[in-house]
Amino acid sequence: MKLSQASNIVYKAINFALDQKDARNDEYVVPYLVGAAGLGKTAMIKDVAKKIGADRDVECHVQELRLTERSPEEIAGWLIPNDDKSRMVHVAPDWMRKMTPNSYGILFLDELPQAVTMCQNVSAQICNERAVGSWKIPDGWAIIAAGNRMSDRAGTNNMPSHLKDRLMFLPVEADLEDTMAYANLVGWSEQIKAFLRFRPSRLHEFKVDQDSCPSPRTWGKVNSVLKWGLDPVEQIDAIAGNIGQAATAEFVGFLKVYDVIPDIDELIANPSSAVISDAPDVQYAVCAALSSKLTGKNAKNIVTYLKRLPEQELAAFVIKDAMSRSEDLKRELTRDDAVREWILSIGKHLVL
Repeated sequence: MKLSQASNIVYKAINFALDQKDARNDEYVVPYLVGAAGLGKTAMIKDVAKKIGADRDVECHVQELRLTERSPEEIAGWLIPNDDKSRMVHVAPDWMRKMTPNSYGILFLDELPQAVTMCQNVSAQICNERAVGSWKIPDGWAIIAAGNRMSDRAGTNNMPSHLKDRLMFLPVEADLEDTMAYANLVGWSEQIKAFLRFRPSRLHEFKVDQDSCPSPRTWGKVNSVLKWGLDPVEQIDAIAGNIGQAATAEFVGFLKVYDVIPDIDELIANPSSAVISDAPDVQYAVCAALSSKLTGKNAKNIVTYLKRLPEQELAAFVIKDAMSRSEDLKRELTRDDAVREWILSIGKHLVL
């Protein structure tokens, strides 16, 4: 499933749990996100926490517990003698510091299948009993787990059945539209967005025998690299260090397209007479530039040009990406009768 679909399921599951504070332990569901590295699972969980915090007018913390970096004692809490040294007691683990009685948050058990068996057993107690040792997880906290697939060969181990029985398995995959929505939100360069529209297979290519692979996470790093002001050779090396040699060669070749696209302001000023290239890569580059410049004022002119494109699916992504940047722009565009009518006409290519 898409990450956005998993996000909606997780959000509703957590809200239901928070509204059922008197529920039995066996009624709690622990969402478990299963997918390759670099998909944005951690970022998604942080976004869910923000939404829950805003809905309830509280601060919703995210406490990440990376299980592969912790010993069983660090997760469960170290044993120390009690005051009279008559017995051993567990000290509350450091990851519970934010879990005050009236607090809200998400406990994120990351890299669950890669953890050693002892750590998985402690995690099972956390998931099954909402507790570790004698320390209870407050009612305002939800538990979410995540990890890689067995097929990723990322050192995953078989999880015990009493742990799997508690989990709600949500297999997630990279999705272009989810990534574009995020890219528009955080301001990725139009070159990256255009390239991924042109070559969607380069969005995520996980290879266990390759140090650097394309993924939504590594494309975000490439977006940073493009801002560093590197010379061409340095830039190629830095990009390859994030997405690998093959994807870099293709992306750098695509960047050269931007040297030959027409002047975008001139195109917007004269949309009926502007030349439309036969080259698909040039069309994608032009459409990405148009999307970044689209406003309520120039929408009619841009739509005039888009109507002339041989592939209306290309035209749809211009509108879709522009609207995802701003709700105000979305409202402004749909106010104009001609623009709204055209948007409705390409509805099969456009899901708003």
